[in-house]
Amino acid sequence: MALEVPLGLNAAARSDPFDRIYEAFFHPVCRWLLAMGIAEADLDDLAQEVFLVVQRKLAGFVEGNQAGWIYRIAANLARNHRRRSWLRRIFLGRDQSEEGEHISSRAAGPMELLEQKEVQQLVYQVLDGMSTKRRTVLVLVDVEGYSSEEIAGWEGVPDSTVRSRLFHARREFRAAWQKLEKVRDLR
Repeated sequence: MALEVPLGLNAAARSDPFDRIYEAFFHPVCRWLLAMGIAEADLDDLAQEVFLVVQRKLAGFVEGNQAGWIYRIAANLARNHRRRSWLRRIFLGRDQSEEGEHISSRAAGPMELLEQKEVQQLVYQVLDGMSTKRRTVLVLVDVEGYSSEEIAGWEGVPDSTVRSRLFHARREFRAAWQKLEKVRDLR
């Protein structure tokens, strides 16, 4: 996945507070949204929605934890997006986020690609079965490499809460993965 910050901002435009925020937080917002379970196909659109809200509310932002403020906006929009996706699946019988997926690796053979896709689907299946809070902290720490202190600051909770969620998320993921492996072995 190659996310690009739109180019063309000249030096004068970069002095605008919103432009500085956009440049500083575009990539972190995309990583946060992925960790929150947003499909890559929907990532750019949802990241842009985050920054539309940031731009609209920037005048009312009181100095403080800017990353935490933007993180909460992203979390709220991700939650709403998942709800809309769920409704689309129920009423339309399909998941629109899957429509844009394609095989990106040309080096692997067809069997390897199929196996990779199956494993990826199983990982997403396990992650989808987890609570949003646990899934988010698991992906942000174990995949994205953020510290529990950073996440605690964004979410406005104690660091011990984040570490507890991480502990339970890892245990839940491991148990669900082992259960899936047993089912696959029975086939």
